[in-house]
Amino acid sequence: MIKKEDMIFEEKKLQKTRRLIDEEVKKSEDRLLEGFEEFDYDDDYKDEFMKAALIDRYKQRIRNLKQIRPNPYFARVDFIEKGTEKRDAFYLGKETVTDMKTLEQVVVDWRAPIADLYYEGRLGEAAYDCPDGRIEGEIKLKRQYVFEDEALKDVMDIDITTNDEMLQPFLSANSDTRLKNIVSTIQAEQNKIIRATMWKPLIVQGVAGSGKTTIALHRIAYLIYNCGKDFFPEEFLIIAPNKFFLNYISNVLPDLGVDRVGQMTYEEIAFKVIENEFKIEDPNEKLSFIIKNNKSPKEKEYARILEEATFFKSTIRFKNCLDDYIYEVEKRFLPDNDFVVFDITFMTKEEIATLFYREYAYLPLVRRIEEIKKHMLNKLTNKQAELINEFEEEAKFNISKVRFENDIIEIQRAQIREIYDERDRKIKQISKDEKKYVNDYFKENKVLDPLGYYKDFLNNYFASIAGNRVSKENIDFIIKNFSSMQRKGMIEMEDLAPLMYLKAMIHGIKFKFDLKHIVIDEAQDFSEFQFYVFKKIVKSNSLTILGDLAQGIYGFRGTHNWKKTMDIVFEGDTDLQYLTLQKTYRTTEEIMNVANRVISKIQDSLQCPLGEPVMKNGAPVTIKQVESEDEMISKIKYRIGEFKKYNLKNIAIIGKTIEDCENLMAMLNDDSIHMISSKDSTYDGGVSIVPSYLSKGLEFDAVIITDCNDDNYSMTETDVKLLYVCITRAMNTLDIYSVKPVTKLLA
Repeated sequence: MIKKEDMIFEEKKLQKTRRLIDEEVKKSEDRLLEGFEEFDYDDDYKDEFMKAALIDRYKQRIRNLKQIRPNPYFARVDFIEKGTEKRDAFYLGKETVTDMKTLEQVVVDWRAPIADLYYEGRLGEAAYDCPDGRIEGEIKLKRQYVFEDEALKDVMDIDITTNDEMLQPFLSANSDTRLKNIVSTIQAEQNKIIRATMWKPLIVQGVAGSGKTTIALHRIAYLIYNCGKDFFPEEFLIIAPNKFFLNYISNVLPDLGVDRVGQMTYEEIAFKVIENEFKIEDPNEKLSFIIKNNKSPKEKEYARILEEATFFKSTIRFKNCLDDYIYEVEKRFLPDNDFVVFDITFMTKEEIATLFYREYAYLPLVRRIEEIKKHMLNKLTNKQAELINEFEEEAKFNISKVRFENDIIEIQRAQIREIYDERDRKIKQISKDEKKYVNDYFKENKVLDPLGYYKDFLNNYFASIAGNRVSKENIDFIIKNFSSMQRKGMIEMEDLAPLMYLKAMIHGIKFKFDLKHIVIDEAQDFSEFQFYVFKKIVKSNSLTILGDLAQGIYGFRGTHNWKKTMDIVFEGDTDLQYLTLQKTYRTTEEIMNVANRVISKIQDSLQCPLGEPVMKNGAPVTIKQVESEDEMISKIKYRIGEFKKYNLKNIAIIGKTIEDCENLMAMLNDDSIHMISSKDSTYDGGVSIVPSYLSKGLEFDAVIITDCNDDNYSMTETDVKLLYVCITRAMNTLDIYSVKPVTKLLA
């Protein structure tokens, strides 16, 4: 607890800061009412544009200031710069607050370089990097503030940011249906990721609950703040696994004062690239079938081949098959004859081939033809005068011949008129039909759309090309399964990367990715082929890639090893940054210990660290075998009632598959309980029943896992990861029930 006189000082500081905020808001609102009359936008379009931009900036600033007024700052750092004796006090908040009279920064934005002292420095000698270089000195004070209903509730002097007294209230708070900003509790390991350079690709392996998604959003806010003069928010893109996830993160960036950042799913990007939209089979249906227990021997065999074939389609080996096919397509792009018009050879086939295979080899096939057509048109245009002269000379010769061979004037006139008509026709043709001659040369080359080429590849080439790369069993399955999907008017998620690749290599991509930085979340679910194609399309190394291999439940198509995948994508780029997040801020120690017990069964193959819980002293985890389904339902109902008494608002009942969840829904027979499906785009809280694979990325105050036995959660890698995901959704309370003996994964 700080001294009384310090508390009085801090109260006065708070009042002054709020007064300055009110003054700036009033001044800015008055400025908007005045209408920026100095801009004579009726006469100058640029002034009109500048005025509109300025109005937007003022409105955004007013919104941000009003938002932070209740809690204008969260921390203070006192620092004495080396070589001086002046002790400067820096107050840190979500937004800069300036005294408009003195131009003194009363509150410094959390993204400013000096904030590093708060997030990573300790009392004593410290330093931070800024545009002017490295600033060294001494931290004399680190102070944190807690506000409640706009009142200053508590002030604490600390040494390190992870001070449990400060952090625990944030961790023990109930979950919300959206992510929140964490600017006041960013930890040192998180800060390193947020402030890592944007000019090198960054990969983050983070355990469940380590705040990967939240940190990624804070990183975007940080980069926009520090690079705002060079980039616009629209030049940043977040790629999320689904619309449900995008809704879940929807309020964080605006809360950080950042708008207009692009947010898309991989499918949306693919549709823009391919310039077509497809009905895609829900990938969760495939996963649901693979993880289904009690499969017949025939279904088990089908599931095995399905996994193997899907995995192959997701690898670079499948991309290599496409490369062989594209080579075959390339060979049939050029006609095997010279470019001849009116019996005149304008370009030999050898000259055309040189342009196609050498001069323009760096371009997609269709773009090469477009460039060659320009050459042909230039040849025709440049030789047009010469041709017209030849037509004139030819006409003169033919007229002389007519006059020599025929003495009858009427016949001469008729034949001469025909000669002149033919001359005029040729001149008109050569002047107006240049493009027709060029297009006629390539008329045998029928260019297909990406799906057309993909069908041709699978139906006519794949079996022979892939023969030494994968088993015949897998080849036959891929061909047959694609045909089955097409009959239903659908494609699989794994078909998007090949379609984009064909579009890029054959047609070229018209959609412009004017992006400066891209964040890929849940990246463990990306395949190496997806990563490869995406990197080829965006042509940028400014990437932040976040994921957790332990949560890679789509193992049949996802990433299993960061190094291998990144070597393929970035081709051994030595500038690649790799950071890990080992601390989990979501779950209690008791819950995380159970999760670690499960995931440790496959830790050697994962090659990633176990989670280290920060939140201590939670409720014991209940792991119980019950006598019957009726007893399990009875316990679930009882526990839901208890959770509500303790104000635990967001509760998940997790079944392994959608069928399990439908069964739970029927037995619970409670209209207040909502079942989450893959069709949902929002999560509104309350009591929810959710399939195991759809719970990934979410968090709940309390979680109940049902039917947790060896049949549902066996020793397979997918089952281990699924159970790990289910367990790590719980923040405060976890109950695990099973009618049969509890799975050995919990032993």
